[in-house]
Amino acid sequence: MKFLTSFIALAMAVSPAAADKPNVLIIGDSISLGYTPHVVKLMEDEANVVHNKGNAQHTGTGLQKLDRWLGDTKWDVVHFNWGLWDLCYRHPESKNQGRRDKVRGTLTTTLEKYEQNLDELVTKLKSTGATLVWASTTVVPEGEAGRKRNDDLKYNDVAARVMQKHGVRINDLNKLSRTFEANLFTQPGDVHFKPVGYQKLADQVAGAIREALASRDAEQPLSRILFGSCIKQDRPMPILRTIVDSQPDLFVFLGDNIYGDTEDMDVLRAKYAKLAADAGFNQLQKTCPTLATWDDHDYGVNDGGADYSKREESEQVFEDFWQRSADSASRKRPGVYDTQMFGPNGQRVQVILLDTRYFRSPLKRGEKRVGGSWIPDDDPTKTMLGEAQWKWLGEQLRQPAELRIIASGIQFLAEDAGQETWSNLPRERQRMLDLLTSTEANGVIFISGDRHWSELSAINEGAPYRLYDFTSSSLNQLHPRGTPTKNSFRALPTTYHKENFGVIAVDWDQKDPQITLSIRDLDDNLRLQHEVRLSELNR
Repeated sequence: MKFLTSFIALAMAVSPAAADKPNVLIIGDSISLGYTPHVVKLMEDEANVVHNKGNAQHTGTGLQKLDRWLGDTKWDVVHFNWGLWDLCYRHPESKNQGRRDKVRGTLTTTLEKYEQNLDELVTKLKSTGATLVWASTTVVPEGEAGRKRNDDLKYNDVAARVMQKHGVRINDLNKLSRTFEANLFTQPGDVHFKPVGYQKLADQVAGAIREALASRDAEQPLSRILFGSCIKQDRPMPILRTIVDSQPDLFVFLGDNIYGDTEDMDVLRAKYAKLAADAGFNQLQKTCPTLATWDDHDYGVNDGGADYSKREESEQVFEDFWQRSADSASRKRPGVYDTQMFGPNGQRVQVILLDTRYFRSPLKRGEKRVGGSWIPDDDPTKTMLGEAQWKWLGEQLRQPAELRIIASGIQFLAEDAGQETWSNLPRERQRMLDLLTSTEANGVIFISGDRHWSELSAINEGAPYRLYDFTSSSLNQLHPRGTPTKNSFRALPTTYHKENFGVIAVDWDQKDPQITLSIRDLDDNLRLQHEVRLSELNR
């Protein structure tokens, strides 16, 4: 406890050197005092994480001291809990620590009063402008001297009602702690945990805080959306530092983020670890939100589809590496497709990440051409996305947004090449065009990777408006031929074949926002550029 006391005494001061990082306040009792040092360590490069001074005890204490704990700091996230003290029974003659006695004692806070106090506390916390995260009260084990078994569930039910009323997200530490074996508790009948137990709690707390910080980022308008694809994890990645210096609001990894090409998940994880060890990659992760989908090589097999035997295991590795939360929608269904909305009304950017691997039917081979041997297959039973993903995509396209970025690992518009593109399954390509029309989805721009060169494709016929597919590839490889394959929809006279990344810059200050699509090289020099008005991406 001496370490914790010293830690808390120092923690409330945010140093000037850390002023560029978001500020996170953890409020709670001895349970949070136990896991906070671990959270601080986990997030030392991401946020200034501090705990309120001392033990927050019960909701009555919170009402008395909350203003003092909040102080003058501008908090970005507040992660908070009261409960174990509120549901505790105490008796003045009890010999147990804290005078706990659930037989003779008096309940600290009734459920009715607990709900009233929490409502007042949350109202006050909301006035700070911070993103709030409620931590459910951890489990009360059998034999606890002053607390009744399962009262934690009753108090958590009340708290959940308050949080739902106020729109506060919940970090369910109770559910996690109920999975703990007895050896993770300090002793039988004790609500406290050994260090390994606190570490497990801290892992989940850090994840919840990261999600809260990401949600704050999502509320900010996106003006610079950067993207790229194809990273050889064994080679230097200097372009990632160039990307960081370019000050992105968001970066989208379009697949082949490593070259896994294996059915051995330990090998796949080791290759991801090489990417994770790169300083530029780490700096990019700290600079802006990053989103990712996959293509064939990080999926696990060249040109692979639904017949890849390790697709389920590979999905787990992918979602672990990209830190998708345990309760995210993508974790609860097959495939890595996902979506996120950014920005306020009038400046909403919807980013849709397609999965063109997990469900894709086998492709048809023909005579080998410059780009490969794949040829169009009009078989109506074959799919690119699978029915569940198609249904989901239709639902997403009906959501209101001003600009929609649809990320596909492979090119959507290009044809006639022999390589993997949507044109290999022309019925699926047409289904996408028809879906954009039927959903009246405005503001769509496709982004794609895979090809190891960059180009802009566009189509008018069959599309609800002029539709663009902006390809950027590769982040750290040169194209061996230097001459791209045929593309009858190429919208610019030139392509680019060396290391590069894509930029979608949006000038929201204009009445009709201008969107500038550009490709930039290793030294941040402009290589390709096209401008379009937002109004042009509408029927």
